[in-house]
Amino acid sequence: MPEKTPLVLDKYDGTDDPDNHLRMFGNAMIFYTDSDPIMCRAFSLSLKEEALEWYNTLPPNTVDCFATVENLFRRQYASNRKQEVTPADLINTKQEKGETLKAFMKRYTEIARRVREIDQSFIINNLPSCMRPGYFAEKLYARPPKTMEELQERASEFIRMEEMQLSQRKWQQEADVGGSRKDGKRPFDNNDKNREFPRPFKFHHYTTLDAPREKVLEEALSAELLTPRRKPSPRNVDERKSCRYHQNHGHTTEDCITLKMK
Repeated sequence: MPEKTPLVLDKYDGTDDPDNHLRMFGNAMIFYTDSDPIMCRAFSLSLKEEALEWYNTLPPNTVDCFATVENLFRRQYASNRKQEVTPADLINTKQEKGETLKAFMKRYTEIARRVREIDQSFIINNLPSCMRPGYFAEKLYARPPKTMEELQERASEFIRMEEMQLSQRKWQQEADVGGSRKDGKRPFDNNDKNREFPRPFKFHHYTTLDAPREKVLEEALSAELLTPRRKPSPRNVDERKSCRYHQNHGHTTEDCITLKMK
């Protein structure tokens, strides 16, 4: 035996991937010895519980070299081996309905890491077809990232946008619920004589845009950052003016005060 302090090995109980345990055992033994008989003897020190019981019940003269130990061990715990992930599995990884971009990107990258001998360009170019139709998928298809680092940076931007959108929806839902009254009447009910009407709030200045407001609205709708607020057209309005946001007539999208505030 080598005149070294015995190794402290992770112990296998028969429930995990046998190939992973063999790799860990082999990597540890490299710094201890290259003696095949010693590796055969030391292997039992890396086992516990059911796996150790199995090893101790091997018939005498079963082990002649460590390669035999590996074959017997793999055969005994073959059902625990991780299923190999292929490029086809990555192609079939689809974003589910209601699954957030953050959750999907985590799942997609985890599967991609398990595919052997696959280049980054395949992972990047395959991604848009796996996502649900939307603004991010369109942007990736139109201008694919060149590296995984660039993909992660762009994904992080859209994840922040999505989280902001979900936060706004939650706030709006809470505001809608908070606006209801305990007596069942809506705020400013016609039967409420003591009602108070809120004053319409308007900004005096708006952010200068580098594109028509209707174009900006289309981008926001594609990215699901805004939702059209359909309102009926007032009576006797100019039918030649239409608003894409309110989906009615009477004013243009460019002059829509509500949209300017948004």
